[in-house]
Amino acid sequence: MALSMTGCGVGVATEGDSTCRVEIRSVNGRQFKLSIRGRDMLAPLESRIDAMIRARVRRGTLHATVETGGLSAGGVRRLDRGQLSAYLDDLESFCSARGLPLPQSADGLLCLPGVVLDSEADSEAAERAWPLVERALVAALDGLDGMRRHEGGSLATDMRATCGEILALVEEVRGRVPLVVVAYRDRLLERVARLVADTPATVGPADLAREVALIADRTDVTEELVRLASHVDQCSRLLDEESPGRSLDFLAQEIGREANTIASKSLDVAIAHAVVEIKTRIERLREQAQNIE
Repeated sequence: MALSMTGCGVGVATEGDSTCRVEIRSVNGRQFKLSIRGRDMLAPLESRIDAMIRARVRRGTLHATVETGGLSAGGVRRLDRGQLSAYLDDLESFCSARGLPLPQSADGLLCLPGVVLDSEADSEAAERAWPLVERALVAALDGLDGMRRHEGGSLATDMRATCGEILALVEEVRGRVPLVVVAYRDRLLERVARLVADTPATVGPADLAREVALIADRTDVTEELVRLASHVDQCSRLLDEESPGRSLDFLAQEIGREANTIASKSLDVAIAHAVVEIKTRIERLREQAQNIE
């Protein structure tokens, strides 16, 4: 079943006093793009997290947030006393030079750059945290897949219905094509009869047949209809696959190309109206295909 590129999954794993929460959000994207947000101590694990997500998701823009607490987080933050002292000295000098009272609290300085630091990434601490992170990540990916699969099923149902509507319109055009040639022949005979009514000139049946044959050849859209129907059938089959998004987008363009050719060749108003309806549904297919992985 086709998968949507839009979804969200959350996974939580707990072991003793340690917890890990992973949230993954996915939206449409032409390529695979992943950003991972977490504590610095988890930096050594980013390649593993990336590999696990890539194994389950092929296309889309994803944002993964990894939060740890308890023992798995360790003492990952510390106060840089030297940096804080430097800020205080600068503040004292500034206030003294301008006769301003010195603040009695250093709370406002704690948010300045370099005062509160995450400890450097510790590969051993990250390794100890990995089993917990892995469990939470698997749960988040399962939730993400469930949402993507559900939405993908709805998209596939709608796209199959649209393909059916296009095929019905194709058959309508196919049935109309022979009638167009007959109608042109009748109009041609009427015009010729009217033009030569008061003259000695005559037009032979062979001349009329040749003119009708030329028009029939120029307006023949049989090949275009066959290709268009084939592309639509292929779209329906691709919806049974998990990641047909790029192929569906390509086929939607090809269907549109065939529809444009049919419109340019047609001399019939009914066919022109049918092609407009086909193009409307092609646009819907293209929009939906951009949501499919």
